[in-house]
Order: sequence, then C-alpha cells, then structure tokens
Amino acid sequence: MKKLAIALTTVLLAACSSTDLFDEKALENDTKKAYTENFVKAYPNVSLNQSWDFSRKYTTFSLPSDTYASHTRATNYTMKEGERYDIPDNVLSWMKAQLKEEANNRSKGTAFYMKVPNNEFTIVPIYQGHADLYWELHMVVDGVDINVWEKSKNLWMKTSATQTEWTEVGSRTGTKKENSANTLQAVAVQATPYIFSGLPYGEDLYFYLKVTDAKTSNYKKYIGTEQSSLSQMMVALTDCPTPTNLEEGTQVVILGCEDLSDSSSDWDMNDVVFMIYGKPEVPQQVVIKEGDPVVQKKTVRYMIEDLGATDDFDFNDIVVDVSNIVTTTPIYTNNVITSWKEVSSRQEAVIRHLGGTLPFKLKIGNTEFEEHAGVLGSDPDEVYEVEGWDINRHNINVQVKQNANSTAYNTIPFPKAGEAPMIIAVDPTQNWMNERVSVPEDWFTIPED
Repeated sequence: MKKLAIALTTVLLAACSSTDLFDEKALENDTKKAYTENFVKAYPNVSLNQSWDFSRKYTTFSLPSDTYASHTRATNYTMKEGERYDIPDNVLSWMKAQLKEEANNRSKGTAFYMKVPNNEFTIVPIYQGHADLYWELHMVVDGVDINVWEKSKNLWMKTSATQTEWTEVGSRTGTKKENSANTLQAVAVQATPYIFSGLPYGEDLYFYLKVTDAKTSNYKKYIGTEQSSLSQMMVALTDCPTPTNLEEGTQVVILGCEDLSDSSSDWDMNDVVFMIYGKPEVPQQVVIKEGDPVVQKKTVRYMIEDLGATDDFDFNDIVVDVSNIVTTTPIYTNNVITSWKEVSSRQEAVIRHLGGTLPFKLKIGNTEFEEHAGVLGSDPDEVYEVEGWDINRHNINVQVKQNANSTAYNTIPFPKAGEAPMIIAVDPTQNWMNERVSVPEDWFTIPED
C-alpha cells in the first residue's frame, strides 16, 4: 500500500510538471486572450488601436499645511443660508469700476490665502459675468474642503428700474446648463448669503473654483479643473466701500474670480464676484510672495481589472491614485505670476478602492509593493511613498494571483495601443463603477465614421 502511494505521488508530480497539462504562462495567455475577445464583444464600437490614457493631468494647488492637517478642528463649523440680501448699489458700482468687463485686471491682486477671524463671516455672490463654464466655489479651511456655492444658485436680478419682479439669473434661458446667463445688465441684484461660524480661529483659508460642466463641447476638456486664489486666479479687493445696508464697523472684501487659465482667458477677474463681510473682521488676506511655498499636485487615477473574470469590465478591482507633488514658489513680473520655481518634489500613491478578492502586488515606477489582500468593496485610502513614476509613460503594473491559493500570477502592465485594456488612466474626479457594472462605452475613444 505504501509503495502504491509513492507511485501515485510520482505520477501526479510528473503530471503537474508537464507543460501539456499545466503551464502557468499558457494559462495566463489564455486568460488574456479570452479577456480580449470578450472586451471586443462588449465594446464593438471601440477601437483597440488607441491610447488608454484619458487623464488630463491638470494641476491643483494647496498650502503645505494641508498635507499635515488633522482635519479635526475645522469639522465643527456651521454654514447656514441667510435671508435674501439686496446688494447695495454703492458696492456694485464700485466693483464694476474696479473689475471692468474684458479688461485685464489680474495685476490688481496677487496670489493669496486668508486667516479665519474670531467671529462669524458671510459670503454672498454679487455679480456673474460672461462665462461658458459651470462651476462651484470651494473654501478650504485647515485642509477641510467646503463646497460653498454653485453657479447661478440663489441669485436674482432686475434689468430695469421699472421691473417689479425679480428674475432668477440661472433660469433666464429656461435651462440650468445654459451658462450665458449673467448680471452684466442688471441694475439690481439679490442673493442668498452663506454665513459661517465655528471655524478655527487663525487657521489658513483659501478659495478655488471647480469646473463641473460646460456650455459647449469646446470647453468640456476643462471639467474637473480648479482655479485657485493660491495661483492668482482670484483677486481680493480690500479697499471697497462699506455696504450702505450693513452695520457700521462691518469689514468687507470683494473676491473677483477668473474661471479659466488658457489663451482664451480675458483675465477680467469677474466671471463671478463675491462679497465677504464680517464684524468686526473679515478673513484677513495673506499675500503669497516670492519665496513662499505653494504645493502643486498632478494626479492620475489608474482603474484596474484583475482578470478574476474575463467578462468583467467594471475596472474597479484596484483603483489607485498616483501623484507628482511639487512644492513651488511663485515668480512675479509686473505683479503677475509668470512662472513657478520648484523647491522640492515627491511622489505618492493612494489605494482608493478594491473591488476584487484576489491577492495582488503593485509596482509603480521603481517601487514594488508587498502582496496586498483583495477585499471586495473596500475603500482603504492607504497612502504610500513611491519613486520613479512617469506620469506620461505610465510605468505601472500589477501581478494578481490566479487564485487565492496559487503561486502563479497574472502580470498586467499598462496597455499599449492595439491591446485590450486591463488598466486605464483617468482623472482623479472619475468615480468607479459598482461591482460587475461595466464602464460605459463613452469612457473610451470611438472612431468617427
């Protein structure tokens, strides 16, 4: 009996070593072939002969303190809407004289951030100029991002002295996304004020506009971009008159914003204008001078299929954000930022989501990760330092165990044109799909007839 067992063991070992019966590489190739065939069936209009990099690599700006903020002190604030507020004519007239339409007004301010006062303060939109983009105003305090307002929200106007009813600015054309609506011809403006209290006194505060939509296809490429006060995309006018309908002793600052930074920008800084007021103080402006640090960050989100199933195209088995993070300082010419000087740089990877159960090993640039367990439906937000990542070459790959008990791995590199993608590169604003829900066809480039 013992001899028979030894003989059977010998036969089984011989069978397992036979390339005819079990070849790990052949199995991997068969898996990838089946995946390609199923991908072509699932996306018949998508050409394989394309780049699988759909990321725009736009830059976001932040303060160095954001990296280390505990995000606990700024979480107990309150933001409430006040009663509809009449923008005083003395403020509107002064603002229009300072931020003339289609004039280059950028040099009227510098890159800046602010300090939170020891009292509540109010932000209210007072003007909306020409703009083909749709955006939100965000305020970042102590590293906490607060969505304050979206374009045209709770903004009303009258275009003549005889008009009796207020017209909602965003509804003049009958559709929310028709962004030609503005207050250029308004003789009176009303808006909802947003009142903030409980923010941590003395902490850093800055603003940015985040582009969320566009009126025309020409501007769709800007969706997701951010225009920040840290990069001189806003000006803070501090010598403005006190509104006639506010209490004596109230401080006021006018915040003018440009929504786009490219060759088509007119730099009038009035695509949207806000008034900030508080008593006895408003947030105090801190000018960013040459030598002061500002962090610039470019991020690519990689969405990965682990080949656990060859007919699964949800691209959520591994979702990892990889970033170039550069500390810079501005260089001014005639009071306008013309370039940025690099002070230091580093790279970072954050595992955002896991939608597969197979163990895997990531390699990003020159950094190899230890094997990581797959966890279905997990959002770990695990942060790792990496080195040698090329944002354009996408030198990233992942090895995935063919099953949890195997020593064999599928190796999945970033795909070349002509290959079915198992990894795609997208913007960090792109959300992942639910489990077993295929990404839509319009994520990919579809050839025109």
